[in-house]
Amino acid sequence: MKRIALSFGLVVVCLSLLVLAGCGTKRTAAVPRPEGKLAVAGFTNPVYNWELLAGYLDEEGHPAPDGTLETLNMVLADTLNKHQVFDYITPAAVKQCEDVVVFEDSGLPKLSAWKYWLGVGKCIQADFLLVPQLTTWVERDGSSAGVKRPATVAIDFYLIDIQQERMIRSRYEETQEALLDNLFTAGKFADRGGKWVTATRLASDGIEEKLMELGL
Repeated sequence: MKRIALSFGLVVVCLSLLVLAGCGTKRTAAVPRPEGKLAVAGFTNPVYNWELLAGYLDEEGHPAPDGTLETLNMVLADTLNKHQVFDYITPAAVKQCEDVVVFEDSGLPKLSAWKYWLGVGKCIQADFLLVPQLTTWVERDGSSAGVKRPATVAIDFYLIDIQQERMIRSRYEETQEALLDNLFTAGKFADRGGKWVTATRLASDGIEEKLMELGL
């Protein structure tokens, strides 16, 4: 009888959390939008530690599947548009400067990731450069109803102030958890329809969350 009462109580708590999660107010940016000309680089997928702007990889030499970065670039563009961030230098234009910086420094000792991206920002003549880096991509093993292994995603966003030569890092890292494993994820559980989601959905949620943190 006690076990039945405990189970019922747990269900009530879960339902209450879901109701509260669905009644949340609209999220707003955590900080003011950066003032000045913004450039946005396309997603990169570092597979070696020297390619990272910060931190380190759990394991080197494991790139994300083909097509992943293209998908993330589309999600990034859609999210910026939803946030009404329109006036920025596009990844296609930034890519031209990425190629220029590589060409100009060919034959020289390998640049650090920081010097490289700072050089790209100066080349494109932006005040701020947003650099997104995908560091972990594990697709779910299973379906929306149940999984043997949930999806895992880790993305770093770096907002580089070109003039001041400094940067802000905002990291998103998530392995989806079942509701009863962590009641604090009730809001996300409700937003995702109580289903096991793909790595792309996790990344989409992360892009939304971290752009807001950076004022974008």
